[in-house]
Amino acid sequence: MARKRTPARASNKTTSAAAAATITPVDGAHQKKKQWLWTAIRIGALVAAAATAYIARDTPRALGFSSQPEVAKQPSPNVGFMAHVLQKSKGQNICKPEGYVMDTCSDFDGIEALNRRVSGPLKKLIRTKFFRTLRVELYKPCQFWTSEGSCFQRDCIVQPLDEDRVPSEWRAQKIDQTNFGPFLGSFPRQRQEYTEKDFAIVNDETYGEGVWLDLVDNPERFTGYAGAGANAIWMSIYQDNCFGVPPYLQDTAGGWGSQLVNVDGKSMPFVQPPRKRRELTPFLQDLAEEDRAVTLPADVPYEYRVFYRMVSGLHASISAHICADYFNATSNRWEPNLSCFISRIGAFPDRLQNIYFNFVLLSSAIQKMKPYLEAYDYSTGSAKDDLAVKRLMPKILNSVKNAGLLFDDSELFIGAAGRELKHEFKENFRNISRIMDCTGCEKCRLWGKTQTLGIGTAMKALFSYPERAFRGSFTTLDFKRNEIVALITTYFQFSCSLEGIEMFRSMYQDFVTDWQASNGAQPLPAK
Repeated sequence: MARKRTPARASNKTTSAAAAATITPVDGAHQKKKQWLWTAIRIGALVAAAATAYIARDTPRALGFSSQPEVAKQPSPNVGFMAHVLQKSKGQNICKPEGYVMDTCSDFDGIEALNRRVSGPLKKLIRTKFFRTLRVELYKPCQFWTSEGSCFQRDCIVQPLDEDRVPSEWRAQKIDQTNFGPFLGSFPRQRQEYTEKDFAIVNDETYGEGVWLDLVDNPERFTGYAGAGANAIWMSIYQDNCFGVPPYLQDTAGGWGSQLVNVDGKSMPFVQPPRKRRELTPFLQDLAEEDRAVTLPADVPYEYRVFYRMVSGLHASISAHICADYFNATSNRWEPNLSCFISRIGAFPDRLQNIYFNFVLLSSAIQKMKPYLEAYDYSTGSAKDDLAVKRLMPKILNSVKNAGLLFDDSELFIGAAGRELKHEFKENFRNISRIMDCTGCEKCRLWGKTQTLGIGTAMKALFSYPERAFRGSFTTLDFKRNEIVALITTYFQFSCSLEGIEMFRSMYQDFVTDWQASNGAQPLPAK
């Protein structure tokens, strides 16, 4: 029902003004609808503007706002190297980069070829009595911090070897308690932990306290050792002993335990690799540390760079071993874990190169030591084992010799400044040997000490003796039995790491192939 109109006053107002003052229910509803419509349009415009500004802040090209042509992001050499390693298959190389490993005279195809020649004999050699038997001082106190205690999980504990099974000439002598004159009084004779030529703490097997162990019965693998103590080991090594060039420590696994926790104790889940081959390089580039401005600076002295590569390569090799023989708590099985490998090494592709670097360094030392190692007495009293060593060692030594120049050790420690650098180099690496005493896990301590001694022995051969010392009567050489065992054992550990890389490469190929088969995609042609 229409409302009564207000009577018009006597005025000069126009009819249009009077009409404008006249309102009906229909007119009011229409006006409200228009107001809501304009409000919705304004809100939509604001939301669109905000979204556009947010997206355009980082990727203006995504909306076509940039007038500059888009430049494809080029992968770093390290990422290209990692992509090639995972994509190389059966003689056909995809996206092949320049193949030389930095700071060596070797390309990684040649290194893998050498490893295929030596890995078989090495697997048999390390199972012989001479090379599987080692005496290690496992219970030296930590010099750097108060230990949080020992890991008593089953996989942390070593199984000692009955000393009756050790040749008598290897066994420790009793420490001489005789007086040495009026000035020394009754102090017992003190043995040296190292000589001026040593790069690591040697701990001669024939003196002091130690435990005889069978390395084959106590393999390096996942132990479950974790926590602040485990993390402190590598944190201290990198931050205090790498000459001020520590890596980016995020995503850096703490040791022989779970690779899901980094050195600062934070969780770091594994990532799945892409199923499409063409997405692998961008995926690795996103993970890589180069974009974080934390990769090794180019102006770092060559000696410091070599030191860092050795430490990083050892750490990466340990992670590769754990990822290759990873304990799956869900299935309660030991199995290789591709995501572990991609996350712990693929995210830091320089670590991959450093595994190859250490293999080259060890191979080069064995090349130089060849005459000495050929003449060494490996007798154990076991006719079978002694014969096996005589048969296997020449195969390894000849394969390494025939690999040609792998690493030029003459480029390091040159002149007076070089001698000072060598002194620092030795002090820092010996310190790393001592840090391994702080590991709360017996098996981790065993392998940490053994491999630092092995790398230290390689450096001793390369940098403490001239080439001529390894010819003739060897009278100037001083290598203890445990140094020889540690050198060959460490060489075998890195050989296994390279085999693990090839295994993960095959797993990645299968991973991609299975996805293509299930999605009806055609495989990419090899280039």
